[in-house]
Amino acid sequence: MVNIQLNPWINEVNKYVRWMVKNMTLPYTTVDPHSPVPLYHQIYLDLRQMIQQEILSPGAMLPPEIDICQAYNVGRQTVRQAIAHLVDEDLVERFAGRGTFVRSTHDLKQFFLDRSFSQLMREMGKEPKSKVISVELATVNTEKIPAFMKRKGADCLILERLRIGDDEPICHQISTILLDQCPGLEQEDFNQASLYEVLARRFHILINRIDHVVRAVAADDYRANLLGVPKDTPLLFVGTTAYSDNGQAIEYSTAYYRADYYEYSTTQTCCDDK
Repeated sequence: MVNIQLNPWINEVNKYVRWMVKNMTLPYTTVDPHSPVPLYHQIYLDLRQMIQQEILSPGAMLPPEIDICQAYNVGRQTVRQAIAHLVDEDLVERFAGRGTFVRSTHDLKQFFLDRSFSQLMREMGKEPKSKVISVELATVNTEKIPAFMKRKGADCLILERLRIGDDEPICHQISTILLDQCPGLEQEDFNQASLYEVLARRFHILINRIDHVVRAVAADDYRANLLGVPKDTPLLFVGTTAYSDNGQAIEYSTAYYRADYYEYSTTQTCCDDK
């Protein structure tokens, strides 16, 4: 039997991979220390965009923490927070002694309620698009405004969109956004822009809590026509209330997803009742 020593060869491969990563030039964005958006979140958004655009492709190794620190001129703890956020979102995976690697794209039928539609599509390797159906500036007296938003006494933007992934209609969504925290939001072109990304970059509003109500509904004539499905086709209804990092509700949306594209699964941990 021939005894082949693999360890030296593996070590050389690892050295080569580390050398390639160290010499990889990434289009880092300069962070703004004066922005209300935390530095770690700015770095997280920048790295996430590189992953979504496949500048960092599936299976690619992230540069060492020290290199990222130097690129953004921040401390190691800040970089670790940014990477931890990427890990929490299943965008990257850490391996002890090897480094941090970009995860493979997710299967389309996985359904994540804690992500924006645009973010979810990009993570799955799909091209997100939106077709704006209507944009309406509404006063607090409008019946369409949820009761909890009326109590705020602020005007709202009602945004109706068809959400598309790889040119396939996937979701019909109506969002109601309070304008007291984001005046002028109606000027954005939401055929091109992601709502949550606009809130973060233009108004420095981060969404850090999302409440959902999920149920099955039948497609009426209007939504069946929009989504390209027969009438009464089962749809997944998701009612969402989004809260900014100051704890205030800023958006309420109703979304109707094609059930042939999504499934909703939960895991419950049980314990003995003693």
